[in-house]
Amino acid sequence: MPEITKTVLNRVEGEITLKLIWENDVIKDAFIIAPNFRGFEFILEGKPPLDALVITPRICGICGHAHLMASTFALEQIYKSAGYKLEISEKARLIRNITLACEIIQNHIRWFYIFVYPDFLSLENKVSLKDFEPIKGKKWRKAVDFSSKIVKIISIFGGQWPHTSYSLPGGVMCEPTNMEIVSAVGIVDEVLRYFEEDIIGMNIEDYLQITSLREFINKSSGDLATFIKLSKKFHLHKTGRAYNRFISVADFDTLFCSGITSRKKRLFDIKKVKEVDTYSYLLKDKSFSFDKKKYSWSKAVRYEGLPYETGPLARQINSENQLFLNLNKKLRDSYLVRIWARVDEIGKLLVFVKNCLKKINIKEPSYIKPVKDIKELEGEGYGLVEAARGSLIHRVSVKEGKIKDYNIITPSVWNLGPRCRKYLSPAEKAIIGQKSELTAHMILRSFDVCSVCTTH
Repeated sequence: MPEITKTVLNRVEGEITLKLIWENDVIKDAFIIAPNFRGFEFILEGKPPLDALVITPRICGICGHAHLMASTFALEQIYKSAGYKLEISEKARLIRNITLACEIIQNHIRWFYIFVYPDFLSLENKVSLKDFEPIKGKKWRKAVDFSSKIVKIISIFGGQWPHTSYSLPGGVMCEPTNMEIVSAVGIVDEVLRYFEEDIIGMNIEDYLQITSLREFINKSSGDLATFIKLSKKFHLHKTGRAYNRFISVADFDTLFCSGITSRKKRLFDIKKVKEVDTYSYLLKDKSFSFDKKKYSWSKAVRYEGLPYETGPLARQINSENQLFLNLNKKLRDSYLVRIWARVDEIGKLLVFVKNCLKKINIKEPSYIKPVKDIKELEGEGYGLVEAARGSLIHRVSVKEGKIKDYNIITPSVWNLGPRCRKYLSPAEKAIIGQKSELTAHMILRSFDVCSVCTTH
């Protein structure tokens, strides 16, 4: 008889239950269960369109800013679809990019040190890793400190973080001074030094020239190098593989590219995205079903009928970054490669933010009022954003001055949603075949779990 274990995971955003089916001490099946219903799509129905800019940032306490951007872009597309020109100044575009990038940076730092590294305390000599111990460890505490520093930049421009609502169709509601921009540059420089000295153990210019695992290990003595050595020691460089298919739905300036990669890269087409409710309590028509075969409040999402992994690794592959193309060719979408991709983004985004800050012209307008009030428009709009955990899609339909329908597909739904009739989710697939419950938990955390965003 197969053995069944069921665990509520700690060190994840929100709550996730992992149900494992064991046979001969090997995981034969895995069910990722999002146990809570939140109902944001229902809350938004019937509300004035601009209310979405206040409500959707409260979907998540870590990536709420990405939801704000997705709502903004969706509403702006309604203007464009209705034939009204919407002007967005370069200043507003830069500020939006800066604040979104800072949110991603804070997430990646916290995730690496608070969610990922503590797992190795159960595998390795705790004395050698005492600096990574939660609460007590120097490196753990330092990571919390620096992840908090970077979101001060969001507060400079957006007024607060989390749950910022300063962006709207036409631009942003802030007028930064030269002194505030200089202050933001100082914060970036401080966090970048931390990234160089603690995380990668080299200057950022040298790191960005790295194209292989061996080259990095030979040149670095930072926390990322220690992580890689530990991953290889415990064979995590070849485990945790899913489908090796990647999706990213939006370009992020010149830094990351949208696309679909399965063997070769193709253009992303929103029309080929489909939510599947086979094993979800929440049905496509927003009714409910508690059939015994269903096990999660999250829906599944498929592209051309297939599951795809989203997130930093997908962005690296679709942007054709040479380091990650080489790593993927050798190690595929393994635990080590998936985590390295997320840590890698910290440095690239810090450089990007600093460059954006230097380009801001404070004399430009932050906001250019649209020619029409959005309550006078009808239509449908999509907001596509690359958030910390991966691809985020908002779709809004507006009629008679109200939101008729609102739909959200989060990164966690791509990676951690339930199976469909043919395929497991990428995270479920990655867990199959493991011989340790701890390893299963580590693989699940490698996707940067956020159950808060699996149910919307």
